[in-house]
This record gives sequence, structure tokens and C-alpha cells, in this order.
Amino acid sequence: FFFSSRRRHTRSCLVSWVGDVYKRQYYDTWATTLLWSIQHYAPWVNLHCHIVNPSNTLDKLDHVSYTTEERDLSDPDVFSGYLQAVRFLKAYELFPNNEPVIVVDTDSICTHSFTKEQFDQVHLDHPVVLYKEKTSRWLAGFISMGSNTFRKDFHDLLMSKPIEEWAGFWDQTCLKQLNDKHVFEKAPIDWMSIGKNGNESIFLTLKGEQKELEKYLGNYLKVKTQIENSQSSD
Repeated sequence: FFFSSRRRHTRSCLVSWVGDVYKRQYYDTWATTLLWSIQHYAPWVNLHCHIVNPSNTLDKLDHVSYTTEERDLSDPDVFSGYLQAVRFLKAYELFPNNEPVIVVDTDSICTHSFTKEQFDQVHLDHPVVLYKEKTSRWLAGFISMGSNTFRKDFHDLLMSKPIEEWAGFWDQTCLKQLNDKHVFEKAPIDWMSIGKNGNESIFLTLKGEQKELEKYLGNYLKVKTQIENSQSSD
């Protein structure tokens, strides 16, 4: 999640990921990379991370604040649905006063610097949402929550069904329904690319098997290596 408070003339970033014992490697591999890539390219952003069922050996990053929760859901499909959707619960619960908030998928990486002015340009009254042209779908991978009732409506729609009845992609199901009430605007291509980054977007994200295929993973690792080399030379 990203949020900025214009009243305080500051901008902050909240990245939420969730895990348990079998997801620990996912946190170490993807979430920490996203966090420090943002720290590298946008050090003026404050970071917060929310973790579900953290391990006792959780490696917390410096200059990142954390919240945690314990959640016992025995059905894997229900648990998957919760892991995907909890970020949108927290976007409202932690920032209920329409603070500028952007939600970004954890399996993403920040590829270059961005300014406070660019940040503010995607915080509108209405939601700005990643749109996949090939499938004509709004995606939860990048959402600027806007300053209307969208984040509360998203939270309430998610919670309209007991968590024990959730399933995978419950967040996407609710997002699709909310498009009937809220006028979504397509996220600019210079903010997020999927798989390849021919648009030189601020964020690159990988979906599904892209995280294992060299032609996609190579783009991600190239950015990661560039950051590592830059930091080692400083």
C-alpha cells in the first residue's frame, strides 16, 4: 500500500504481505525486495508492512514499521483468499480518513525513482486501477484508492461474507462488483507493467508462471541486480 498525507506534506508507503510457515520464503524473496527497492529509489517514502502468521525469525527491515496478526484458517482455499484480500481490509482499517493510498502487488519491484508530484498525480477522487487490455479486466495488482468511499466500500463488500466462506480471488470478485458503483480510471502505463517492462514503468510485477520463466524473471532480476550494484558502489 502507498499513502501520502498532503496535510503534513509527507508521503508514506505501506506494503502489506502475509505469510505463514510455508509462505516465509515468499516474504524473504519478494516482499523484502519490493520494500528495499522502494527505499532505494524513493527514500522519502515511509514504509509499513503487515504480516499474517509471522515466523519467530521474521527478518524485519530497518526503517520499515510492522503490524502482525495470527489467523487460523484450515481450508487452503479460504486462507489463500484471505492472504490476497487482507491488504484491502488494512487499507481502510489503518487509513480510514481518505489518506492517499496505493496498493501494489508484493511480487513487484520498483524499477526507478519517482517524485512526490508523480505520486500525487495518481491520487484522484476516484480509484485508479490496473487494467489488463487483453482480458478486459480490472486487476487488484495496482490500485490508487482515491478520496471517495471506495476503500470503505471495498472493505465492507469483502466482509459481507464470513471470512470462513472466502475463496481464492475473492478480492478480484469484489473489485469487479465495485466497478458498477465507482468509476474506475485506468492506471497510467508508466506506473506498472506486467511481465515485461517495455514501458519503463515505475513498477514491474510478475504473475503466476512468469515468476519461474526466464524471459520474464530475467527482467525482474536485472532490476534487482542494478540496485544491488548501485548500493555496493555507494
